[in-house]
Amino acid sequence: MYSSTLSVYRLDDLSRLTYYRITASERLPISERSYGIDYLWYMINVIDDNQFSSSYLVSICTYLQFSIYYPPLWHTVPSTLNDYPLINNSYRLIDPWYYPHRLGLYKILIDVTTPLMPFCTSSNASNILFAFPSQFGWQFESNRLFTNGTLNISLNSWWAAANYYLSVIPFLVAVDVGLIPNTTFQIVQQENFCSNVIDCRKQVPKAMNRWREFFSLLQECNGDFNNRILDTRYLGPMWHAYQGSIEDAVPLIESKLAFLPSNAERSFGQGWARLLSLIAMARKNTNLYETLKNQRAFLPFRMLSDNDRLTGSNDLPDLVKKSLEVLFTFRFDWLSQIERIWEKLTCNYEARVYAQYALESMAISKILAAKYLAQAIINALMFQCDRSFRSDL
Repeated sequence: MYSSTLSVYRLDDLSRLTYYRITASERLPISERSYGIDYLWYMINVIDDNQFSSSYLVSICTYLQFSIYYPPLWHTVPSTLNDYPLINNSYRLIDPWYYPHRLGLYKILIDVTTPLMPFCTSSNASNILFAFPSQFGWQFESNRLFTNGTLNISLNSWWAAANYYLSVIPFLVAVDVGLIPNTTFQIVQQENFCSNVIDCRKQVPKAMNRWREFFSLLQECNGDFNNRILDTRYLGPMWHAYQGSIEDAVPLIESKLAFLPSNAERSFGQGWARLLSLIAMARKNTNLYETLKNQRAFLPFRMLSDNDRLTGSNDLPDLVKKSLEVLFTFRFDWLSQIERIWEKLTCNYEARVYAQYALESMAISKILAAKYLAQAIINALMFQCDRSFRSDL
């Protein structure tokens, strides 16, 4: 039992740290060490300033202060177009199949969009685009880019191919709408990957249109901010663009699946791509804090072997194994029906908050996930759907 004040992440305010008086705490039988960080999962009862008591699932890092880990080489990669190689004194050359160059595209995007996000007051880590470079860094560290100890990204990597449309496409659109100063540049073209605005409009029109919509809305947003505005004006359009990139990319990169090292890794990659729609509708916060928390808790730090699916593996943390079990046992033949139900279930902000909790807790406690799901259903019925709900999907 605790009677003192602890600093925790409250799950309905994922973008900032707040303080609450803890009245009771029950340790869950899960303790994880992932990516060098110890996480303890707690169920806590919280009494807020209005004396309203709620139960929350939280992960408390055993370090006294949560450290921000930027993607590998983040502080050394290009941060402007002028940092890329100058060719014949006429243009800058960007090779998206070289890890520092592709990561540099993300760094430029973060730098130019952070001033447009009023919730990024103290650090660029609150930028909701940070999920992309952070996941790219995880792919690099886990050798999913097939770099094999180098900085050269393999054209055979399915993960790298999918990420291409989550890096090059938003970058090209940001340049096209004027967010990034248009220094003359060329992107190295490989295989059938589009490398300029004209070709990409033909190859991935949905992704291009949705990223254009996101950046245009970002430029129009004023300085007003609360969690509902974050959800509606920022996360909604961003997830819409994210999903558009994946939907356009998956058919184009299908041949790359054959190069993945195991059926388990293929199932993991395809499952991630297919379940993205559910996460997108819930509008999970994608800042660096939240992305790191979920990467460390739920994602495997190496590529999977078939033994991981058949017998499990001792080197993967328990929570990672539980999350993989959820993914591998998911009834994808029911996905279209689930998506239709989930669409109605996440039609307003109040329901989406609990839908996020349900997704986060599925690998930890099915009972807790069911509790959050029930509350999401109640909120979906009690509160009116967003006026922009249909156009956001």
